[in-house]
Amino acid sequence: MSNSNRFLLFQFKPHKLHKERILVEKEFKDSENKILRKRSRFNLPKLLEEIRKVDFTKLYDFMKTLKKMDILILIYEYPYKEETNETRKKINKILGEMYISTVGRTAWELFQQDVEDPFLKELIKLSYRKDQDKFLGIDRDHLQIIGKAFEAKEGIIFGLATHLLRSTSNSKQVLGKWKIKEGSILEKKLITFMLLKGLNEDFIIQRDGVETVIQFFNQSTSNDYKSLLKVYLEARDYKVYNYKILEQAIRRLFDPRENSEEWNFLSQYGLEQVKRWMYTNELKEFFDSDTNSARFDYWKRFIDYMENVIPLKSPVVAFIYFDDFIVVEFGEIGSAYFYHRNVRVK
Repeated sequence: MSNSNRFLLFQFKPHKLHKERILVEKEFKDSENKILRKRSRFNLPKLLEEIRKVDFTKLYDFMKTLKKMDILILIYEYPYKEETNETRKKINKILGEMYISTVGRTAWELFQQDVEDPFLKELIKLSYRKDQDKFLGIDRDHLQIIGKAFEAKEGIIFGLATHLLRSTSNSKQVLGKWKIKEGSILEKKLITFMLLKGLNEDFIIQRDGVETVIQFFNQSTSNDYKSLLKVYLEARDYKVYNYKILEQAIRRLFDPRENSEEWNFLSQYGLEQVKRWMYTNELKEFFDSDTNSARFDYWKRFIDYMENVIPLKSPVVAFIYFDDFIVVEFGEIGSAYFYHRNVRVK
């Protein structure tokens, strides 16, 4: 009887209903696109011809004759690069004055793949002014940043990238909040800008993680990658190079001692730093089987004076080149030899 007044908590999570809703929405969206394609094929040529003919002073009267379907058709086939600037201005004016959320959402998706089109940029700004705090469903804090970027004198990309550079949040999280699609041209430009301006310090690597930075490098073109790597390498001493970043560089560009052409983007200083990093790691690996680090600790003091290090696996021997002599280290402790260029000295 004492348990009769107790009730078990019950939570209902309609997973199947949620999945079904997503399927219905997708089916509806596909059907809507089919209708738009069909309507566009028949109605758009006539609509464009009317827009070309109408004078700017009579554009508002012309808008009164348009319906929502006309606006959907106009944004569906945007950005009309083959039209004159005057016609494109009219189209933007119509889409701005008769704004619906589909206009802003489509413009933002198109801009991410075509970041240079001036009319597309203007349409995005118009969309933001119309939607304000509802634009793309982005939360208020991130929307304020986008709003400032849209008004930046240096351009939208500069405004967004500057915040991305300074943000304390992970860059991928921020890009997601801005509804920027992974792999888009806009994403690549923002990331490249951020890395070019920020890789001279460790902040971005610490904030995003080295694995993410390496992923960004992998997505870069050859020229962009070299530009980014140059910033990273020439801003610091080889002693603090990140192993994974350098490992990726050697794998992608090969050994600079054997393939110098791939490394000619670096200054002499930068190239020497890379080589010294390689000497250090080759000696560390060679002495790795020692019971202690005494031999490695001894030789790493002279890294800055070395001209090359060539380790061999069979026989286990390492040639350490200096200006006037060569040191031969064997796998067995206590078997080092020094050779002058012309005379052997034991």
